[in-house]
Amino acid sequence: MRRLDLSELEIRIGDDRVAVRRPDAGAAAVVPTLAPAAAPSPAPPPSGTSITSPLAGTYYGSPRPGADPFVRVGIQVSAGDPIGLVEAMKVFNEITTDHSGEVVAVLVENGDTIAAGQPLIIVDTGAGS
Repeated sequence: MRRLDLSELEIRIGDDRVAVRRPDAGAAAVVPTLAPAAAPSPAPPPSGTSITSPLAGTYYGSPRPGADPFVRVGIQVSAGDPIGLVEAMKVFNEITTDHSGEVVAVLVENGDTIAAGQPLIIVDTGAGS
């Protein structure tokens, strides 16, 4: 900046802006940019037995729009209870749990695209899982 005898330089690209100013002839001052905040570390998943999806598709947490969800945290489930629907190739497949216990986490939301083998809920079976 001294060599070009500039006291200020501003660069704009789209909505981004960087400005450099020289308050005196002795030193250049740079307007500091904010560093991105560190992402919070994810909380560890609750302990228990993961119930996974046997197929890939779109997850639906209730039998129809506006209906109560199949599962939510705190309810008791029994082996064979439905925990959601997975739509794959225009077919709705009911997903059931093969464990009994309390639901301690629901890991997917209505409309999420899920993979085969992806955990859907975590159940505390009371067996020290």
